[in-house]
Amino acid sequence: MENSKICEYCNSPVIANADNYEIFENMHWLCFHLNFEHSGDRDESCDDPSCPWWHIEIYIEKLKSLGLDPQTVIEDAVKERWRNESHK
Repeated sequence: MENSKICEYCNSPVIANADNYEIFENMHWLCFHLNFEHSGDRDESCDDPSCPWWHIEIYIEKLKSLGLDPQTVIEDAVKERWRNESHK
């Protein structure tokens, strides 16, 4: 069955939040956020508590406070993903 929910903004299929397609004006949640809720540069966090860039900033600061290097955490995750996918 083909997904008939196509994002009005980026023209890609809406899958993960398909149940909220109409609520987000026929868009992905992220496309909706960036178009209607996000203020300022789209590559920087905004004041909206649901902003994914803000969440990333929080995670980075928490990792640092725990004594972890965020870049190393990402590199380890990439290696782990690669190992898991190579065994499929």
